[in-house]
Amino acid sequence: MKFNHQEFQKSVLKHLKSEGFNCIVQSKPAFPNIIAWRPFVDGNGNTLAVTTQLFVGEKVSYKMFLPFFVSLIECKVNKKISKKEKNAAKKILKEGRCNTFHMVYPNKNKLEFNEITIENNKPVKKTRIEKSTPSYLG
Repeated sequence: MKFNHQEFQKSVLKHLKSEGFNCIVQSKPAFPNIIAWRPFVDGNGNTLAVTTQLFVGEKVSYKMFLPFFVSLIECKVNKKISKKEKNAAKKILKEGRCNTFHMVYPNKNKLEFNEITIENNKPVKKTRIEKSTPSYLG
């Protein structure tokens, strides 16, 4: 099945929204095509919230905010990614402007998400941490 870029982008948006993401599509020359985000949730599907305490003068203010998972998506009808795009994606990751960066391709009527990573962003091999005596002295 052949996709044109707009049809493919719509199918990617539909998939992301079904996964609970909010999405913004950027105009044509912008890189990447889609900015997707959703709040962090725990194993039970509950949205996590962070409460902070802020001192302003002698008053204490309590604020609550939701941390978000941000993913940047570049849609590619063909599987070609330029070196310039790959370097731009890695630069965005190094700057910490998103949690993940994906290139999405059509693959036999399915969406294929390929994550671009940098050395600091790669999963760490699990190593055994030796149990030690806990310190209660801080």
